[in-house]
Amino acid sequence: MRRIITVTQRKGGVGKTTIAVCAAAALARRGHDVALVDSDPQRSASQWAEPGNLEFPVYEMALEQTSVSAWAQEVRSIQAGVVVIDTAPNAREMGASIALANLILVPCTPSGLDLDATLQTLAIIDAARRHRRDRIKVILVPNRLDRRTLEGRQLIDELSGLGEIVAPPVAARTAFVRCFTNGQSVTSFMPGDAADQEIQQLADAIEYAEREE
Repeated sequence: MRRIITVTQRKGGVGKTTIAVCAAAALARRGHDVALVDSDPQRSASQWAEPGNLEFPVYEMALEQTSVSAWAQEVRSIQAGVVVIDTAPNAREMGASIALANLILVPCTPSGLDLDATLQTLAIIDAARRHRRDRIKVILVPNRLDRRTLEGRQLIDELSGLGEIVAPPVAARTAFVRCFTNGQSVTSFMPGDAADQEIQQLADAIEYAEREE
């Protein structure tokens, strides 16, 4: 059965594309048949994929010039067991991507603005949940985190009180910048590195959430 994982957040600049690409790569390396949909007009995931070194295909499918129903049909037609959607931080993109999702990843960095945006994102997800018979699962992803700082520790505490799954944190690391520059995932470019270990923990959380019904 096809699974759709949407990576979304009401605020930009939280590392959605990094989480989407690296999580997709980790799942692909574990034997999942993965494809990624780049629905963000900024095309960050598509640019990442241009060298042709990623473990999965990337489909550039922005919603700007098509209807939501046509876009959703196109996403559903992708031949892959797991489809990861990297979204833009606007209501139309988010609503369309959330409506398709079995699982939603919500990255959040240690910022008051990000936490407010996360609450807004969860409100949008809760609205979608009321119209679905199946359960939409959510994983909150503390991203670009430094646990040594007060802000980092506070973010984990705040997210833990929201009633959703909280993934192990992903730190701010230059490894992710280097991977983008080389057009590779951290799993292939720096296997075993601390950044890769954190992404593997995120993949563990995704697989666990998918197993739990």
